[in-house]
Amino acid sequence: MPLSRVEEKLLRCLLLFYREVGPAATPGLSGLDEEAGLERHELEEAVRGLRTKGLIEYWELQPAVRLTEPGLLLAAGIEGVDPG
Repeated sequence: MPLSRVEEKLLRCLLLFYREVGPAATPGLSGLDEEAGLERHELEEAVRGLRTKGLIEYWELQPAVRLTEPGLLLAAGIEGVDPG
């Protein structure tokens, strides 16, 4: 599944949150652009793209995101690590 540059950057960033916090890692969008090294509009684009591809879940009320299982597997594959 092809990813844009911004989608890949966000996916890698979310993998870091997953590794540090665990499966319940649900980082808020506030400040996530800086964590991922993205501009605000790029973050919005990446969230839209990854959500459409089913690689993240999105909560509007926080707003926050979390890797789905397919997203975790793809992110781990990009990083070349075993997610398990």
